[in-house]
This record gives sequence, structure tokens and C-alpha cells, in this order.
Amino acid sequence: MMKYTSADYYNFASEIYLACKGIGTNEQRILNVITKCTVEDLFQVNRTYYASYGMSLIRLLENQTSGNFQKLICGSFEGRYQYWARKIREAVKGRGTDERVLIELILMANAEDMAAISEEYFRMTQMDILDDISDDIARKADWAKLLRGWISQTRYARGTQQQDADALYTAAKGSGTDENVFIRILCSSTKEEFSQICDIYANKHKKTLRQTIAKEFFGKSEKAFLLAHDSLLSSVNGCCYIIRDAIKGIGTRDRSLINVSVLFRDRHNQLIHEVYTQYGSLAKDIKGDTSGWYKKTLLQMWKAQ
Repeated sequence: MMKYTSADYYNFASEIYLACKGIGTNEQRILNVITKCTVEDLFQVNRTYYASYGMSLIRLLENQTSGNFQKLICGSFEGRYQYWARKIREAVKGRGTDERVLIELILMANAEDMAAISEEYFRMTQMDILDDISDDIARKADWAKLLRGWISQTRYARGTQQQDADALYTAAKGSGTDENVFIRILCSSTKEEFSQICDIYANKHKKTLRQTIAKEFFGKSEKAFLLAHDSLLSSVNGCCYIIRDAIKGIGTRDRSLINVSVLFRDRHNQLIHEVYTQYGSLAKDIKGDTSGWYKKTLLQMWKAQ
């Protein structure tokens, strides 16, 4: 996407003003702005709108729209890390912790993302994100241990790919699984070294590390460790896993679908279609599971026509 100037942001703000002026709302005009901009650009449009018209753009859109369409477009203007931190807080402090959404929001964050989220979370709540989450999740569950490790992730090149591949195999061998070995390697490996670990593992043991994780872990822990595996290899792989899981489960998990679309469509909409082919057609899955302007927005945001 191109770099925009302050004048461009004013023009985008004017487009939205005109889209909402008068009787009815021109949804497509709003979508045209969203699809031209990154999340950071849209945050600037939001600020420009307030400076130009003396009112909140998000409040305007809340009054003009409804349902999942509203959540999708309003979230797009909030700011990436403001939205990310708020959704983590909601997942923890809502009516019962939404553990599946929390797993996704934490494990899709790389080290840079996690630092920015933690800063925004503290600004928002005056609480440390690790402490706040730890107070609300099962301390002994494998997935909860992984989340705490991921929040504190420290990645560095160790040069121990062969030893790490062997350690993972040993950790999964026999009765019981040593989840701490998986957590240590998932939360400290660089993307490049983890890819090499996976290659060594597959070549030596004739099965992928992902297949081993699916066999060794169950329920929410299976989802968490698979997502950590996929996200560490490639963030776009993690997005595909979340979208497929949100669409093809029992009922659409719209919270997950909206979150991943708001946070990652500008990072991955050029690659996601090719990667998603391992599950099928992204456009077909969206069309088959959503409707109305919600469907149209998802398709246009992901360029899945």
C-alpha cells in the first residue's frame, strides 16, 4: 500500500463523512477507504476526522451500522495495538474468560507486537498484562503455561537446531508429554532456526513436528501449540489456521474472524490465498459462512473476490 499524506487522510475522512451524510449509509464508500489503507493509516483517518468535524469517527460509524459489520469496520479505525490490547482485556474480563480467543490474540503476536501490546495494555488498565492474564487462567493447563511463556518470549539464535529437534522428539516419546520442552523451544527460537528445527525433525523421524503436536496435545492445548507452531513458522500460516478454525467449527466464531481480519488483513492479504489453499478456498469459505455487508467487507478486506 502507498504512503499517504495529511491531505490524503483529510480526503479519506471527507469520504466517510459524505458516506454517512443524509438518509442511509453508503457502506461501499466506507469500504473503499478501508481497503486502500493499513490499520495505521485508518487510525490517522480517525484522528483527522475528529480534528476536521469535531466528533468521533468510531461513534459515527457505531450509529450508522450494526452487527458484525459494525464491529469489523469500527475496529479497523481503532489502531492496531489499541484494538489488540482491548480485545485481550475483553477476552479475560468478560462474562467468563474466552480462552479460545485469548489463545489466538496472544499467540499471533510476535516479539515486537507483544512489546507494543504490553505497553498499550498497561496504559489502558494500569496493569501488567502477564499478571492480569495469569490471575484469570488455569495455571496448570499446558496452554496457559504456553501463553505465559509467549508473552515473555525472548528470541535469539542458539545454533542448537539438531539438539532441539532431538529434545522435542524425546519430550513426546513414551507415555506423557514434557510440555516444558515444547514451550521453551517455541518461546525462544527465532523464526529461521525454528524452520530448520522442523525440517530436521521431519527428515529424521518421517513425520512433521505439527503432526506430533496434534497427537500429543488435546483440546485447547492442541489449538494453542498448533497455533504457536504455525505462527512461528509464518504469521500468515497462523492467520489461515484461525480463519479456518473460526469458519469450519460448530457455528461461526465471529469474534475470532473479526479479530484476525482487523489485525492482519493489511499484513497478509497478498499471501493468504496461496497459503489458505491447504484448507480450500478462502473466498468460498467466507461466502459460505457469512452474509450481507459483513460478508462483503471480509471479502474486500482480504481481496477474496
